[in-house]
Amino acid sequence: MESPKTFQMVVIGVFVVLLILGFLGFSGKLPLPGSKTDINYGTVTLWGTLPSKTMQTLISAKLAGNKSIVINYVEKSMATFNRDLIEALASGQGPDFVLLPQDEMIKNLNKLNPISYQTMPERDFRDTFLPEGEMFLRPDGIVALPFTLDPIVMYWNRDIFANAGVVIPPTLWKQFYDLAPKITARDSNGKISRSFVSFGGYRNVSNAKEILSIFIMQAGSPVVVRKDGVLSAALVIQGDGSGENPVVSAVRFFTEFSKPDKDSYSWNSSLPDSRTMFESGDLATYFGYVSEYQLIQQKNPHLNFDVVRVPQAENTLAKITFGRMHGLAITLASKNPQGALYGELLLTSKDIIEGISGLTALPPVRRDSISLRPADPTLSVFYDSAIIARAWYDPSPSETDALFRNMIEDVVSGKLNMAQALSVVQESMTRLLMAYR
Repeated sequence: MESPKTFQMVVIGVFVVLLILGFLGFSGKLPLPGSKTDINYGTVTLWGTLPSKTMQTLISAKLAGNKSIVINYVEKSMATFNRDLIEALASGQGPDFVLLPQDEMIKNLNKLNPISYQTMPERDFRDTFLPEGEMFLRPDGIVALPFTLDPIVMYWNRDIFANAGVVIPPTLWKQFYDLAPKITARDSNGKISRSFVSFGGYRNVSNAKEILSIFIMQAGSPVVVRKDGVLSAALVIQGDGSGENPVVSAVRFFTEFSKPDKDSYSWNSSLPDSRTMFESGDLATYFGYVSEYQLIQQKNPHLNFDVVRVPQAENTLAKITFGRMHGLAITLASKNPQGALYGELLLTSKDIIEGISGLTALPPVRRDSISLRPADPTLSVFYDSAIIARAWYDPSPSETDALFRNMIEDVVSGKLNMAQALSVVQESMTRLLMAYR
């Protein structure tokens, strides 16, 4: 008769083998469940805003030998994507699955068909994808599988820093107070001719909403919190005993650089757009997406710039930047949901995720891929930033952008103080989120 110890070892051994087989299947080293070559999943249509050339190159290179499925990719305009999707679904001609940014997921939940946790356990998802992807986890299943991630990084002009005698870019926000007067320059009329940082404005600050999101999240607020499946605004949080909401302090910091009576004065509404000013060599720091790197190089090949991770608040435990993540989601109206699911699993396998990363110069969304550290110093910053990237459940990107813009402009103009302006955003965002309860 077998001893209990022997039986226990056999059970553990079987479990380990099954675990390895499951991992190999998802990584693409073994066929995925239901992906036998004798199964034909037919043709599926995928909509997205990524360039058609990029996606066709990826599909042709990575799926040419796969006879089980045909994926037709249709590039759509970002400006009309939602309208086109609604019209197509209403006419019964919609796509089988879509490639959506994280800030478009909430408003489209009623059009999407989540993957059940029986099909893909939550533990497998968390072990496979980077932390930001966890926003796609819902009580009823996985609304999308991560495909690309575009983090915010800090671009810095090496020549401007060197001319000011600064050899190392800042890693903490508090260092900005000392650097602003060293680097910002004014002409004979007192107008800013060279700026240290484009903080304090909104309309002429590229990615202003993302920058403010970074400050808010670093202060300890997720911006929008989900509890028991219900979304609610979380901009008003408890402080450390001092009585002030830490989000108020964090966002107030952003406005300090637009006050002419401060030594940190570095920005105003009369200046050019921040990216344009950085490209022209007149802005020392620029906060932009990883995807902007090549565009900046092309705009000014002679610009001597580099990238680093976004600075952090002092004494913070969790490092955070903002990231734009696109995910693959199955539509409720799909005529071939099994084919769409198979297509999603294929497109998020290790080989293809590394393929899209190479084509877009974006860091990969899979943990096993991003753990392979690149030798390239620029890519290493992109990879590090992807690991700490986060985002939030945005009920309406255009409306929340207006809320953030009004908040900053009301404070800078003196109409409201920061606590009052933040309360207005809290109340307005709460109303927007009520539509998704």
